[in-house]
Amino acid sequence: MTPEHSRAGASGDTTRFDPGLARDRTALAWTRSALSMLAIGTLIARAAFEADLDALAVIAAVATLALALLTWRQGNALYRDRAVDGSQPHHQPGALGFLVSVTLLIAFVALVVTVLI
Repeated sequence: MTPEHSRAGASGDTTRFDPGLARDRTALAWTRSALSMLAIGTLIARAAFEADLDALAVIAAVATLALALLTWRQGNALYRDRAVDGSQPHHQPGALGFLVSVTLLIAFVALVVTVLI
């Protein structure tokens, strides 16, 4: 008997059992991504401030803060959605596209700051 079926009780409850806590690991991965964005944004802003590019530093700091908060919020939303309806498969093509876009944007900002220094 598979783990998915072993938790079905006498009432016929077929809630899937997640022995690996995948939902929790995914939420932690989104949180790590958000923290990484904050760290990178801080380094970009610091480099821009040291190069007397104050306007670019402020823009980079605010943008990476906003993107990190959005990333963290997206991870928490996925976590809550899966908690409510844990038995349905959840595909995340939009979430993956969002994370890739944010990562590329931050890399572009870092490249601009590096070139301007």
